Amino acid sequence: MNETMTATIEPIEEMLQRLNVNAVFGEPRQVGDVTVIPVASVVYGFGYGAGHGGEETDPAAATCAAGGSGGGGGGGAQPQGFIRIQAGGVEYEPIVDPVRIVLAGATMIAWSVFWITRAIKAFAPRS
Repeated sequence: MNETMTATIEPIEEMLQRLNVNAVFGEPRQVGDVTVIPVASVVYGFGYGAGHGGEETDPAAATCAAGGSGGGGGGGAQPQGFIRIQAGGVEYEPIVDPVRIVLAGATMIAWSVFWITRAIKAFAPRS
């Protein structure tokens, strides 16, 4: 395998090796008599493309001048909650983002007002 392909594939292989349960569940923390395990959602994505070919001016030519390649990737992690283990049992506590709830509510209200207005205009008698 040439150096360019090796340089491209190695980071992807390293990322795939890190995709395991430890990417989602953090190390347990002991706080008094309670053990807390953080939980997150982890997302990775990547893509790669290449191309070759082009308009041949001479059908007998063995090579052509076209080419191309590209790639990209990314990822992210977001805390989702934590698992609390104590003498009374095990509980999952989600982390609730109040801003997301307010934005979802505002979006729903705006969507409803938009469609109600369109319905009224569509069925209103025209003069």
